[in-house]
Amino acid sequence: MTGHPLEVPIEQLLRELTPKVLGTVVRRFRDFAAAEDAVQEASLAAAIQWPREGPPDNPRAWLTQVAFRCMADHIRSESARRRRESNVALEAADTPESTAIEAGPQQDDTLVLLFMCCHPALTPASAIALTLRAVGGLTTAEIAHAFLVPEPTMAQRISRAKQNIKNSGIPFQLPTTEELAQRLRAVLHVLYLIFNEGYTTSVGPNLRRGDLTHEAIRLTRILHNLQPDDPEVA
Repeated sequence: MTGHPLEVPIEQLLRELTPKVLGTVVRRFRDFAAAEDAVQEASLAAAIQWPREGPPDNPRAWLTQVAFRCMADHIRSESARRRRESNVALEAADTPESTAIEAGPQQDDTLVLLFMCCHPALTPASAIALTLRAVGGLTTAEIAHAFLVPEPTMAQRISRAKQNIKNSGIPFQLPTTEELAQRLRAVLHVLYLIFNEGYTTSVGPNLRRGDLTHEAIRLTRILHNLQPDDPEVA
């Protein structure tokens, strides 16, 4: 721990880091719903601990390590049903904090997470809602407001989307060239919605949310590197 104050507010830092940490945890454990719960627990622990004790030297690695431990606890509690995964969970929980992110700080699974959320196994509406939740960091209430549906309806839609991803066995990796073409329109639509929500926030006290606009632009630039000749991406 450094003991120095964070350069940005904790809430903003957690919003920026959550999609990256979630992508890492999903890639490791292949369980979207449980991974999201674990990352939320890690974020809550950070919100309580960091103001009191000071931020860690590597906030992302700290969050990832705590989320790994939460996943280990989750898998231990279901060891009778998920015996095969327990060894992976225990191994991940013992990973030193400095190596919790396998390829170092440059590794970013957010774009892979984005394409997974836009998989053809999901309906377009479910894909967009799940991506706004997992990648955009919007709350269920904010997404429900954007879709003009009740919050419980949106919560059920997102829950079903997570379960469909789990049941389909979607690999956590960038799509092939053919798969990319199939999902590209949905991905671009989601990036546009994330940018719009940041540029003119639909709910809350702030008119704009720079974290969302910056993340949408960052992801679109990465996508442009993958598809430099695509006029829609450009």
